[in-house]
Amino acid sequence: MPATVQVDFNKSRGDFVHPERYNNFTRWSSWQPQRDADIRFLNEQGLHGKIYKVWVDAERVHDPKTDTYNYQGVDDYMADASLLSDELLMVMDTRVSVRDMGRSPADIKPIIKRIMMDMKKRYPQIRYIEAFNEPDHNLAKNITPAGLYDYYKVYYEAVNEINRELQPQVPLEIGGPGYMQYNEKWMYPFLDRYAADPSPDKRLDFLSWHAYGEFPEGTGDSNGPRAYHFYKGNPSEVAGQRKQLNEALSSRGLDTKIPAFITETGIYPGPSFDNKDDPRPDYLIGAAGVPALHYWYLEQPDTYPFNWVIRHSSEERKDQLITRSRNGEHIAVRGAENVGNLPVNTFTPYGNAMAMMAKLKNERVEAQSNALKEGKGVYSIATKDKYGAAVMVWNYQHTGTQPYRVSINMGELPANLQGKRLCQRMYRIDDQVSNYWANRETANLQQVGATTISPTRRHSVSVDLAANALQLVVLEPGQSCT
Repeated sequence: MPATVQVDFNKSRGDFVHPERYNNFTRWSSWQPQRDADIRFLNEQGLHGKIYKVWVDAERVHDPKTDTYNYQGVDDYMADASLLSDELLMVMDTRVSVRDMGRSPADIKPIIKRIMMDMKKRYPQIRYIEAFNEPDHNLAKNITPAGLYDYYKVYYEAVNEINRELQPQVPLEIGGPGYMQYNEKWMYPFLDRYAADPSPDKRLDFLSWHAYGEFPEGTGDSNGPRAYHFYKGNPSEVAGQRKQLNEALSSRGLDTKIPAFITETGIYPGPSFDNKDDPRPDYLIGAAGVPALHYWYLEQPDTYPFNWVIRHSSEERKDQLITRSRNGEHIAVRGAENVGNLPVNTFTPYGNAMAMMAKLKNERVEAQSNALKEGKGVYSIATKDKYGAAVMVWNYQHTGTQPYRVSINMGELPANLQGKRLCQRMYRIDDQVSNYWANRETANLQQVGATTISPTRRHSVSVDLAANALQLVVLEPGQSCT
């Protein structure tokens, strides 16, 4: 089926928020033997982060019996993460304190303050503290949506005290609450409490939630309108979330410019799947599906989607690096099990999609597809900068099979590319190319074409996209493509 992408390099959309630079580590105890190699590889492949999210669990650091703090394991983890990202967002997780130990806000404050203080001293790249992780799931039986604010308040108090005491060059910022979804039932009572907080020192530097779908809260009730609805069927369903948030903020007299950090995103939440018995086809669905989800967040102002995750402790469909394989054979393995002899330096198709996005340029320009409906079909992102231009297109079909022949009409190229011989490079991801499960030898992102061209006034390229295939076209000055 034919499709057209129309690019206008003269219509700037501002700086391109490279979503591949917002990413996640799993917890410190998973995949330790691979971590050094992973960090070197990701840095080499253009995936050095703007912000990487890291995890610190209060109860794995603090011993309540002796009131002592042990950072063994966490120190190496944080040092490694600091090599991979300009800034770190640290989840300060206290779910065990609240849910299992019954600690009050006053009980947890000195613990989280000590941990955050020690971490900030050791690792100054920590800039953001995310209070809680999915409290609407993990704490739903213990705290009301409004009552969560009582715990949040001691977080911002502790962060303010740390900043006053340390006077760091980059002060800590505090936000959250890291809901498992855009959850009005939990978020709006929290915002009510924040708006009513009379403290002049109150702060909410970012709001955060996760994006997989819509689910029941963690009370045990699995019924209702949110009963396991996934975004993978239509990623565009998230397109209105920022508008909803801004209306909620404005009605409470709060700043509508507050950043929204979507600190986990994915097509497959938890242990979900489309192909239960053979996960390998789902890898390609995720490679096209996560960029599709991110596309709709990038269309919204002040909104930053985070990728999830380099290597997952148990769910392979989330992996950016090949993990569930030994000697080319698919295996089942978890993060704390026998993890020797596993691949390193090898992307999954999803990881390749991130590497592809890293090749996009730094200014986004207008690009319109005529074959995108209800979240499925041909997506496009076009970019330029002083080094060249790049257009990425992909055909998200989820489990569908519709192919497209896509005409990319670039029109008039940027001024710095006009009248010059250019190298036009093509990169591709599909069921055979840049796909470990099809060919181990061509697992990482493959260049599938390099041609020296002398563009006329209006430049165009045609590419064939099978279901869930992705392609990148890069134009840069050069007398040859060798």
